[in-house]
Amino acid sequence: MSFLEIRDLSTGYGAIPVLQGLSFDVEEGETAVLLGLNGAGKTTTILTIAGLHEAWGGSVTFDGKEITGRDPKRLVAEGIVLIPEGRHVFPQLTIAQNLRLGAWPYRKDRGGNRERIEQAVEYFPRLRERWAQMAGTLSGGEQQMLAIARGLMARPKMLLIDEASLGLSPKLTHTVFDVVRQINLAGTTVLMVEQNAGVLKLADRAFVMEKGTIVYSGAGADMNSADIRQAYMGAPA
Repeated sequence: MSFLEIRDLSTGYGAIPVLQGLSFDVEEGETAVLLGLNGAGKTTTILTIAGLHEAWGGSVTFDGKEITGRDPKRLVAEGIVLIPEGRHVFPQLTIAQNLRLGAWPYRKDRGGNRERIEQAVEYFPRLRERWAQMAGTLSGGEQQMLAIARGLMARPKMLLIDEASLGLSPKLTHTVFDVVRQINLAGTTVLMVEQNAGVLKLADRAFVMEKGTIVYSGAGADMNSADIRQAYMGAPA
């Protein structure tokens, strides 16, 4: 059994279907990527996995347990943590306060939380430099760093990351992708949603979505084919 199994998943908005019999697997320890153009159903997929959107049919199994339709708070406790598109940091709180809120499920474990904070700022040294700064005054790239660091405070077994590169410069995108790879190598399974084809360099496995289904899948390195990228992603080589 795979670490994450999606089987015949269907859902939508109102009467409009978005996912139509979606199936794919992610193995433990992998970095997997969902790719595709706008409207393909990528974000809907991870919102449904995270319990934030209701499934119409099919199943989601994580770490041997069916989790379809479970409360998002329970899923965080099970080890699934979502880094949503748009960052969604708490703008009126400092970096330190944002990170501590991320550790709320483990608030009694102060020693463990100090270790997690230290690990987070090792990944993103800029957060340490701006430790007491309000999150709302950070740049877009810094807010993305904070969002990922806050997610790590919840001790995920799997990180779901939606459009980590959105609005970032190429340099910051490279920084964020590099940290995601480090997080994965440290033992956290990662499922990313991306339109930036550069993510293929860190992907063990990639799935291309079109109209709510998987139309192509393979190793990340194999997906770097110019023909595949142009056909399914509208991305130049």
